[in-house]
Amino acid sequence: MPHGYVCEAVNPVENDFSADSRDKDGVRVVSFDNKRALTVYLFSTHIVQIEAVKDAKTGDDRGLITLSSGLRYISKRAASVTCAELLAQT
Repeated sequence: MPHGYVCEAVNPVENDFSADSRDKDGVRVVSFDNKRALTVYLFSTHIVQIEAVKDAKTGDDRGLITLSSGLRYISKRAASVTCAELLAQT
């Protein structure tokens, strides 16, 4: 892998989704706020899971990224876009 990381605009997840909210198709609904966005470099070896989710406000596709440390981030980009970038690096 040439880089081993992906650069993402993200919001930290501040809850554990104990009140799990999903739409009628079973897709988790989250909120991404541009005003609170951080730009981070996520090392691919620390990414445990990328879940496809929907933005509650806009309906846009987002990614819920879980790291090996247990930290979770809501990505500005769709999960499929983030995964495609990671695959392109291999």
